[in-house]
Amino acid sequence: MRYPTPAEWLKLLEEFQTSSLEQKEFAAKHDISLGTFRYWLYRRAKRVQLESKPRPKFLPVTVVASPAPKARGEVVELALTSGVLVRFAVGTDSRYVAELVAALG
Repeated sequence: MRYPTPAEWLKLLEEFQTSSLEQKEFAAKHDISLGTFRYWLYRRAKRVQLESKPRPKFLPVTVVASPAPKARGEVVELALTSGVLVRFAVGTDSRYVAELVAALG
């Protein structure tokens, strides 16, 4: 059994989509492993799913210098275009803020 290249797998998947064969029949017809064929089907489905998700959009931000906070408990507010207002403590991890904004859209 010869293993198809990634480009050949893509052609096989396209051919499968237009065929009326079951996965098992298609794999046998092309002398390919059913498990590997299903893996490539799953992999393509995941890629399509990821590509169809809207990517977060970021707006330009202007940073204005200000003195360092003197008291604990100071907060920063972030107004999203959706109208959601997010408040978090000064010094909050920027990665956390970025993930939160991405999740809220």
